[in-house]
Amino acid sequence: MAKKHRQTCPIASFLNVFGDAWTLLVVREAFYGATRFGEFRNNTGAAKNILSDRLAMLVDEGILTTVDVGEQGTRYEYRLTERGESLMPVFVAMTQWGNEQIYGARSEPVDFYEKASGKKLLKLQPRDRQGNALANGDIAVKAGPGASAATIKRISLIPDNECL
Repeated sequence: MAKKHRQTCPIASFLNVFGDAWTLLVVREAFYGATRFGEFRNNTGAAKNILSDRLAMLVDEGILTTVDVGEQGTRYEYRLTERGESLMPVFVAMTQWGNEQIYGARSEPVDFYEKASGKKLLKLQPRDRQGNALANGDIAVKAGPGASAATIKRISLIPDNECL
């Protein structure tokens, strides 16, 4: 099962798990269909010890699971769990940002398309309940039920953070 994190900031907790490039590249490869250690190694370029550590941590965090495929003794495949699959919007958003802000139009190295229609995915962005796109200034932050006193205080100091 996934570890409990002491941070009460979702971004800090995310970075505790995915705060290095190797971990994100391993998950990218799992989304692309890699299941074997060798596939992850070839496609990420990670050293064996780094890859072993990242795979073990991702299994421990409940992002990946191991499945014994029983070929020539004990051999495992790594597969995304439901928790791991839920990262897809994060990867789409990171890819879209990288394409737009780093590579630019018509220079995108990777993009996402809907299988059924073959059409490029729309840019992910926050939307209101009617489906209208929201700009940064349209969004307020509120402390959630698990917020620490420090988080509540920090959020209370955000200028122009009122909700109607």
